[in-house]
Amino acid sequence: MNSSRYREAAEAGRTPDRRNQVKRKRILVVEDDRLSLIVLRQLLTAQGYEILQSPEGWDGISRARNEEPDLILMDIQLPDISGLDATLLLKQDDQTKDIPIIAVTAFVTPEDKAKALKSGCDAYVAKPVNISNLLRTVESLLPCSPPQ
Repeated sequence: MNSSRYREAAEAGRTPDRRNQVKRKRILVVEDDRLSLIVLRQLLTAQGYEILQSPEGWDGISRARNEEPDLILMDIQLPDISGLDATLLLKQDDQTKDIPIIAVTAFVTPEDKAKALKSGCDAYVAKPVNISNLLRTVESLLPCSPPQ
């Protein structure tokens, strides 16, 4: 049996319920810049992640509480509330405090990084984003290996 027939036979043996048990990791991207959001969404979707998105901090907080993502990418400069304040609120909430948060920001001074980490961010990635650095950081903070 060639490899493609083997794969087809293996897939046919799986019930739909079994196939659906493989859960994709969900990442909430809180980003108000449309182009940055598109780039992050495409990059992470190509890696097999399911992407949730929000253009504002308060909405991002609400989505994090309602949809319980596996990880959050948080822009720092948002139109309604700073990403630092949003992170503080998420980390103080029992429902969301364990969700890893990565600050993704154009603020790149050592003081900015220190503020992000002090607010509760688990990691910091500077813009413009280095793709391999971002992916390594995402993978390091997710509970298990990246999706297939």
